[in-house]
Amino acid sequence: MLAMLVFTARAGTAFAAALLVVALSGCGDDTKIPQAASATPFATNSVAITQQGNADATIDASSVSFKLDDSRSLVVRATLTSRATSMISVSVRASLYDPSHNLVGDAIGGQVKVQPGQRTILSLSGPTPLGTIASALFEVSGQPSTP
Repeated sequence: MLAMLVFTARAGTAFAAALLVVALSGCGDDTKIPQAASATPFATNSVAITQQGNADATIDASSVSFKLDDSRSLVVRATLTSRATSMISVSVRASLYDPSHNLVGDAIGGQVKVQPGQRTILSLSGPTPLGTIASALFEVSGQPSTP
C-alpha cells in the first residue's frame, strides 16, 4: 500500500510538472514594440524662431535644430551669444507651436557661467511634441553669475 501511495505521489508530481511545462510553452511573447522613427517628421522645413526674456543674450535663429533621441524625447539645440558685460547664468524654455499656433510641446535647459561675448551651445530637452512644429518662442532668463 505504501508503495502505491509513493507511486501515486510521484506520478501526481510528474503530471503537475508536465502540465506546468505545457502551460508555459503556450505562453509566447508576441508583444510588438514599435521602433523609434529614424526621421523627424514633427518639424516643418522652416520653423519661425522668436525670443523674449530678461537675459542680455541672443539665440541665433539659424542654429536652432529639433530632433528626437533614442527614447523619443525632444532635443532642441541652439547657439546663444551673451551680450552681458559680466558673466551670467541663463535658463531657457522653448514653447513650440503648430501652424495654427496651438501649443504642441516645450523644452527646457540652460547654462551657467556664460562669459561676455561667448557663444554657447544650448541643449534643451522635453517630451515628444504632439504635432508639427511650425514656430518656437524662446524665453531666455538670465542673472549674474559669480566666478
